[in-house]
Amino acid sequence: MKKRVLLIAALLIAASVLPLCALTYENNEFQRRSKAYSELAAKAFDDGDYDASAAYAAEAERYADESAAFIERMIARSEAEAEMNRARTRLAWAKEAKAERNFPAAYARASEEVDAGGKAFDGEDYPAAKGHASRALEALASVRDVVPLPAYYKVGRWVSSKDCLWNIAANPAVYGNPFMWVELYKANKRSLKRPSDPNLLMPGMVVEIPSLKGEYREGTYDPSVKYESFKSQTK
Repeated sequence: MKKRVLLIAALLIAASVLPLCALTYENNEFQRRSKAYSELAAKAFDDGDYDASAAYAAEAERYADESAAFIERMIARSEAEAEMNRARTRLAWAKEAKAERNFPAAYARASEEVDAGGKAFDGEDYPAAKGHASRALEALASVRDVVPLPAYYKVGRWVSSKDCLWNIAANPAVYGNPFMWVELYKANKRSLKRPSDPNLLMPGMVVEIPSLKGEYREGTYDPSVKYESFKSQTK
């Protein structure tokens, strides 16, 4: 009899305990049922009906376990939802920053992860959804708002600009490497006054700057604009 009394008391205590971190979700259907059965068990215990008290206490414990599982699931849902919201917000910002154009691989991967995370969330696989969202954020970590590199360069007067294919190629916004003047020559050979002479650039001529490593280029070079270098955008 003493063992049975101790067992019932232990079950009553177990049925009434919830993790402190789960207080937000404690008022759920399973916890309410656990509480009701705990009260029945306590009453039966006071009345001396130990068999009934033990049965009620067991039901209280079962519902307490279901409540704990429910709370754990809701916490996982909340965490996944918060991470998905962060990923979606970051992806929306990346789209506005034209990441599809300037960081296509990172943007594509992040989009795939967000889509997969949304499907996992809808399927109530919250740990997987959170994982997809975290990987999307990792993919977007390198994305930044950048000014596109110039696609054209307008040749100035030699006296003031010293513009030649060598110096143009050396410009950080072009290639940052004077030895790449050959790439400019190949792209503009037909536009030269004497195609066989790469040194003869006429003032006002517009030199095309071909994209060599998939970098996005648009517009004409403006010396007043602060460009990120070709090397930093293609490393």
